[in-house]
Formats: sequence, structure tokens, C-alpha cells
Amino acid sequence: MIKNFTQLCIKRFIIPVLIAAGHLTVLAQSGIYGGGPIYKNRSYAINELRNSGYTYVVVWTIHIDASGNFNFNAEFPLVQNGTYVGGSSYPNFADDMARLKSAPTTINRLEFCLSGWGSSTFANIKNLIASQGTGSSSILYRNFQALRNTFPMVDAIGFDDESTYDVSSATALAVMLGNLGFKVSLVPYTNSGFWTSVATSTNNQRAGTIDRIDLQCYSGGKSNSPCNWNFGTIPVYAGLWDAEKSTSQVQSQLNTWKSSCSARIKGGFMWLYDDIDNSAQTAAYATAIRNVFGGGTLSTAAATFYRDCNYGGLGISLPAGDYNLTRLRSFGIRNDDISSVTVNSGYSTRLYVDDNFGGNSLALTASNDCLVDEGWNDLASSLIIRAGTGARTAEEAGRQTSFSSAPLVKGFILYPNPANSELILAADENLTGVFMQVFDMTGRSVMSFRNTINRLDLSRLRPGVYTLVFNRNGSKVTRQFIKQ
Repeated sequence: MIKNFTQLCIKRFIIPVLIAAGHLTVLAQSGIYGGGPIYKNRSYAINELRNSGYTYVVVWTIHIDASGNFNFNAEFPLVQNGTYVGGSSYPNFADDMARLKSAPTTINRLEFCLSGWGSSTFANIKNLIASQGTGSSSILYRNFQALRNTFPMVDAIGFDDESTYDVSSATALAVMLGNLGFKVSLVPYTNSGFWTSVATSTNNQRAGTIDRIDLQCYSGGKSNSPCNWNFGTIPVYAGLWDAEKSTSQVQSQLNTWKSSCSARIKGGFMWLYDDIDNSAQTAAYATAIRNVFGGGTLSTAAATFYRDCNYGGLGISLPAGDYNLTRLRSFGIRNDDISSVTVNSGYSTRLYVDDNFGGNSLALTASNDCLVDEGWNDLASSLIIRAGTGARTAEEAGRQTSFSSAPLVKGFILYPNPANSELILAADENLTGVFMQVFDMTGRSVMSFRNTINRLDLSRLRPGVYTLVFNRNGSKVTRQFIKQ
């Protein structure tokens, strides 16, 4: 039934609820787990998965040895002594992980997993934490930090402990990973008391870190039902194996569980891509899951951002939206690392020199093969993409587009910025009675008022980037702010 040791590692996984660090919360209803073909057969695997209909991919599996070194599938070293070394074996591995999320794609969450059946990973973790803890000088922290720096597009780490079952060390590791910016998914097939304890203990210490339960309902967990596993508000996802069930059987089983306990089961996943890669079955199983839980719509590519001039290096395509630095990194776009841009017909984009849409900005309504000419090479830290010429609306309306210009009102500032419910206006001169307007990023006026108390109520505004505009001494004054 089990083909090899590597497959044993994947037989314990499931699905994700995508909570991209600092961005949108997206439900990832259908997943697939895969090993070697993803990095060995990249000529077809990456695009096959992007177009398959699955909403998440788990690339398995990381083994951790007694010294804390990371190895992928016992096939190649991944991280050693705080340094990523996997590129020596597979130079395209990191960029390919980013490409999985590049539009058009159905994938909105990417995970790595730890351990698997027969692995001593969690026993080694227990011993390493006992001797070194999880502080910044520990080998586990340094190696996971290296992993985070190399793979910012990886949203979560899956725990597939099948033998050690130590609540204290598993919780400590999960909290550490949460502090590094990862979500954590649990991958049980037995020992429900252990898993519920880890989930409760972790989220009590760091709320929201564990955001999904990947319940194995195949092989050793074949008798499992998501209706019988209770993790409170953490959703349970049910996994099935193509070697045990046809596409119609997968759909039927998931429908049965959904009818019985829809409050708990939120999606399904397939084990194992290695069985069905480079075939119509890959998408067929995704369709079976989506017929029950929905999702899996291809994102629309609006603009593509390249590391090098002349559209060279890694290029990541994004749909229309707002992308601060955290969100850009989650797609594999590094800070100050955009050198050329293609803008698809019907869209425009604006690059910002600072995070959170601040500082000087550059609007593009057409492709640009080298930002060096504009003095914008490797400067972008955030960006927006709009349908039509929406990213240029401020410029076309004659309003200030470079928000780092010298103020026309001495000492005029807005704070706190970003703000949640209220924005305070402060200046060295009296602004009482001044008529002011607030525009959203499309140029639409969303608020007009006459200043009386130097405070702006933001409660009716949706989260996003806005511009406050007023006239003073015959000149137009603009200030940008962010509503969280």
C-alpha cells in the first residue's frame, strides 16, 4: 500500500484556511500534497498545480536531524547552521515556490510539512528544545528563520508527528513558528488528546497560530471522520488517498461528511500528487473536492513584476489589489527588488518607495522594460494595481501624487497613521473651519467636511489607502493615510 519512505511522510496531511500574514483571510478549500515531482519535474509540475483547481499545496516533507539540520525527503539538504543550502541541489526551488502563487493560479496557500511516519524529527525537536530552547540563538530558531527568509511565500508549517507526542515541545515549536510569521497546521491520524492539547496550548499563548486541522482519513486513519474530532473553532479538513478512492468516491464521501457535520469540516485534500502527476487525474480530484466545497477559481493576472530589467529573472503576476511589503513577500516579491513591469491591457499600477503606500510613487499604465530610466530600479516597497487607469487617478485629477513633498502647511501631520477609528490633524497654524475632502485610491470622494475639532472619524471607511485634500493659501494640500 505504501510505495516508499517518502510517501509515508505525506500520508498525514490536509487542507488550509489561508490567512496570509497581515493580509486577506481566504478560505483554502481543496489541497494536494506532493513530494519529489514538484522540484524534480518542474518543467510541468508547477504549471500543472497552478491550473489544477486546488487552492493550496503542501510540499513535503522536512526532516530535522539530531543536530537541527533540515533535509527534504531524505533527498537533499535544505538548511544547515542557520543558512539555506537547498539551492545547491535545486537552484530553482525557491523561485518555483513563488511561481505556484503567480497569477493566473488557483493556489492561495503554500505549506511545508515536518516529519511523517517513521521519522525521528519530533523526537529530535524535543531534545533540541530541552537543551537550547527556542530563543534567537537556538539552532531551531536560526534554521527556521533562514527558511522564512528564503521562502516568504510559504504560509504555514504542518506538524505530522506520528510517534513522539510531546505537548510541551510541540507547543513551544508552534509558538516560535508563529512569532516568525508562519501559521501552523496539525496533521493527526490518532491520539486526539495530544493534538487538542497542542492546539489549545498554542493558541492560548499565541492566538490564531494553529488555524487548521489536517485530519488523515486514509491508510492508518481510514476509520477517522471529521465529525468525531473536535477542535472548537479551528476548522477540520478531511484527507483522502487516490490509491483508495476514485474521484466519484472522494466526492461522495466528502458530501456525506459535509451533510453530517458542516460546522466542522471545511474542505478536503488529496494524498498524493506523486501518484497522479502529469495526468488528467490531478485536476479531476480537485474538481471532486470543489464540487463539495467550492473555490478554485483562477486569479486574473493584471501586472507582472520582474527582478531584472528586460523582463528577466523571477516574474510574479498579481491580480488587482493593494500590496504592502508583507503581502508582496508572501508572493515571493522582495523589498526593493523590482526592475521591470508588464501591465496587462485594462490595468494600471502605482509603485511606492515606502511600505504601506508611502513616499514617492510612480504610476504605470503600460509596460516598462527597465525602471532604471525613471530612477526607480529596485525601489518599490509597496504597490497598488487597479482596473483601467485607476492607479493614475490622483495624477489626472491634478492632485499630489508624490506624498513626500514638502508640506504647504507648516508642521501639518496626521496621526496615528495607519489608524483604526480616528485620525488626528495637527499643524502649527489654525485649520478650524477649513473645508476638507477624503478620496479613495480610485479618486472617488468618500467624505467631505468642515474641520472643527481637528479629528476625523474613520468608522465609516473601509480598510484601505486614502488621501485628505484641502486648499490653503491658494494651494492644494494633500496627505495620505491608511485606514486599518
